[in-house]
Amino acid sequence: MNRYYKSCLVLLLGLLFTTPAMAVEFAFHGDLNNRFSLYSNHSDLYTGAKFEKGVAKIPTIGKETNTSWGDIKYRFWTEAATNDNKVKGVLGVELGAIRFGDSTKGGSFSGDGKNFEIRWAYTQFQIPGAEGKSLVTLGLQPYKVNSFVWAETAMGVKYTADMYELAWMRGNEIFNSTADDDNSSADSFSARVNLKPAEGTKLGLFGLYQLQDPGTVAKATTTIPFDDKTGAPGAPKTTYNNVVDAGKYGLKQMKDVEYNIYTVGVDGGLTSGNIFVNWDAIYQGGEFKNVNFFGVDNSGTLSRTGDFDLSAYLLHADVGMKMGDSKVTFTTWYASGDDNDTDDQFDAFISTDVDRFDSIVLFEGGYTDDNYLTERPYLFNKGMFMNKLAYDRKQNEKTKFGVAVLYMQTAEDIGTEDQVGTEFDAYVSYKLYPNVELALNGGYLVTGDALTQFATADADEDIYRLTSRVRVSF
Repeated sequence: MNRYYKSCLVLLLGLLFTTPAMAVEFAFHGDLNNRFSLYSNHSDLYTGAKFEKGVAKIPTIGKETNTSWGDIKYRFWTEAATNDNKVKGVLGVELGAIRFGDSTKGGSFSGDGKNFEIRWAYTQFQIPGAEGKSLVTLGLQPYKVNSFVWAETAMGVKYTADMYELAWMRGNEIFNSTADDDNSSADSFSARVNLKPAEGTKLGLFGLYQLQDPGTVAKATTTIPFDDKTGAPGAPKTTYNNVVDAGKYGLKQMKDVEYNIYTVGVDGGLTSGNIFVNWDAIYQGGEFKNVNFFGVDNSGTLSRTGDFDLSAYLLHADVGMKMGDSKVTFTTWYASGDDNDTDDQFDAFISTDVDRFDSIVLFEGGYTDDNYLTERPYLFNKGMFMNKLAYDRKQNEKTKFGVAVLYMQTAEDIGTEDQVGTEFDAYVSYKLYPNVELALNGGYLVTGDALTQFATADADEDIYRLTSRVRVSF
């Protein structure tokens, strides 16, 4: 008998006499979101979070510019678990924000762009012998400290029990650091306790400590750019390291900044009959070191250099009532801001990585939610005072609609003004099938002086947008 037949015989015997040690259950899910920007009088503001681009520059509100587009954002994920569900592996991918006709991302002829990204990739298991929930999660996973602080996918290790959670996350890996110690990468350590003091009451206590020390020195490099066509030298251009930019005031944007900051807070909710209340109270402290800071002055010039102490806070509450198939909710929050861009204190609340959907015009409330003015609960480093009254109704099993009015200010002046404006929002959604949603929403912002001070003479100062989606989920 030659070696080929011997190998086949060994494999056959192995299949016949091997008993599976465990059964594995597989699940496959999808979220296919087809999105359309139907109309906006300032679509130039929705070309990828324009408020957050450049050196602390407030975008000029010019004359009407409308560009309509459609895009797709598809997510698929697979879960594989043992039959007792004590061990699970998850892999999710995303094909995201590809506009119809966009040849750079595969949205044009032949659709041959490279656009897949890893959304989730983690392993989760129950600790053997532990009573109740005792889960360890390793890898790229959903992570939430608080919806105003950090609520996004992150890479790390998390332990979850019935009443508490501990986590280490790394947002940014830094190699070959010149720092004096090993704490160079963006490491974050969090702890959370979840309590239910009484029936209908939830109470959460959390703490987050974040540090990064890339070891770079706050210095400037000056170059003289040249015109590509004529070869003539241009004005000298200065590039800074360790930049904190008021126009990009979020911790995930600070990949070369040294900091050690802490966030502590309490959140929770109360339901009594048809009345509900949700709340958040958060304080932040710590230090940013060796920083070059650019304030919101539209000059593009350096505001201050050195070490800066952080002392900031955010307060939030929802108060609402359910009335049959209807719901009324009043939302308010105050995120502190910087009143002085030239002192050695940061008084502005800072988020790490969040997605706020409260406003259709300013935040990610539009269905084309990869295009927005800010994803964070504030504008620049000037904080925000938000007030929103919303009415939502489930008309029947297929149809929902809602309206809202928002009044917004910055906590501190932008220039000499703090009135962001009054916004009117509305939406309607219809279930074509149980897992297929058709939806339309729109927002109109009567723009306040904090923004109109940067409008041109021929500007249509108020901002509005209309978006829709066809979304399939399974």
